[in-house]
Amino acid sequence: MNTLQEYQKLTDFISKWIKPSDEDLEQLHSKLVIENYGKGDVLIKQGQICSSLKFVISGVYRVYQLNNGKEITSYFNYESRNPFIASFVSLLKAQPSNEIIECIVPGKVLSIKYSYWTALYNISQSFNTFGRLMAEFNYILAIERIESLQYLSASDRYEKFIKLYPDLLNMIPHHYISSYLGITPESLSRIRKVALKK
Repeated sequence: MNTLQEYQKLTDFISKWIKPSDEDLEQLHSKLVIENYGKGDVLIKQGQICSSLKFVISGVYRVYQLNNGKEITSYFNYESRNPFIASFVSLLKAQPSNEIIECIVPGKVLSIKYSYWTALYNISQSFNTFGRLMAEFNYILAIERIESLQYLSASDRYEKFIKLYPDLLNMIPHHYISSYLGITPESLSRIRKVALKK
């Protein structure tokens, strides 16, 4: 995949939400950096201030926190869901991140400094609108995640995971999935066996 194809993936995603001008896209493309990550590479460390926004071209990335030495997975970033990667509280408040972002399937991202990204809001009404739409979209994702953990049974959370991340079940270690669901690996194994019998 060449640089133009990588940029086109981002352009196609943005164009689902707004109609950017050629000038808008030129401004954006001039600030993008291509980054490659291997399995186990850390994009953001705990305690690091997140200063860039990244867009997934390929690969799978896990956002998690450590709680008394236990890893708690918040969500996954990959091409067909949650394609923008950042520790958002750190990014927006310029404070050390509580989260760790790790590559779990090798891939590639487009990265832009957040200061450049927000500067686009000032020169382009289209990008200003896009930023608002992404904020609203991520708010909805966060509420859905909270409601899932609070109100759904473990089995229902698993069924929802399959719908949200249909490609991931056979791509990533199952203990990451159990961490995301808030259950033990043993419980996940039992739930999967029941689901397979249905």
